[in-house]
Amino acid sequence: MFWTFVDASQIGDGRVTIGGPQGHHLARVLRVHPGERGVAVANGREYQLEVVEAVGGRVVGRIMGDRPVQGEAGTGVTLLQAVLPNPDFDAVVEAGTAVGIQRFIAVQADRSVGRPPAARLARWQLIAGAAAEQSHRGEVPEVTGPTSLKAALEQVAGVRLLVLEPTAPMPLAEALDGSPGYAIAVGPEGGWTETELATLRDHAATPVNLGPRILRARLAPIVAAAILVQHP
Repeated sequence: MFWTFVDASQIGDGRVTIGGPQGHHLARVLRVHPGERGVAVANGREYQLEVVEAVGGRVVGRIMGDRPVQGEAGTGVTLLQAVLPNPDFDAVVEAGTAVGIQRFIAVQADRSVGRPPAARLARWQLIAGAAAEQSHRGEVPEVTGPTSLKAALEQVAGVRLLVLEPTAPMPLAEALDGSPGYAIAVGPEGGWTETELATLRDHAATPVNLGPRILRARLAPIVAAAILVQHP
């Protein structure tokens, strides 16, 4: 069964028409065929489809039913992730999407290695889209940045803010207070600088840890997000 995201304009007369790169991928790569079942997601609803046409790069599915999306966590998670060298940041976007992160903000931290080119953002968004389809998400997470830490913090004003810091005395699970959403800041391999930690504290960030082990920067945000999305 295939899973894809479509625009509302592709839905009409009891059918969903999928063309362009999506249609090509379904017809040429996945080789869907008439009679096959799948799901198209649009505007917070899942449309159960039966393929009636798959020609060239165009797939048409008859809508067999629909329902609100089921693949989203009740707790919203925004990740403020310090820029990591590739392929590490790509891996964070891919795995973080599968776990349930709703939004990624790439932060150009003081200890980030390199500065991604502008085209990298489009790649990250494509990775998020593919991972959302593979994991049957109800929406594709937004990826923004790279931006400064200060600018990233302004984007999450009013959200319960946590900062991952290995030396923090409080475990992440103990910092959860039933908030509808969380923003968590995760530094690069060298960690946040003292200046950056002071900036985070000025924005009421609560320092938390993931236990006694030191995790790689590409793994720590995934473990943290998995904990957050499971605690309403």
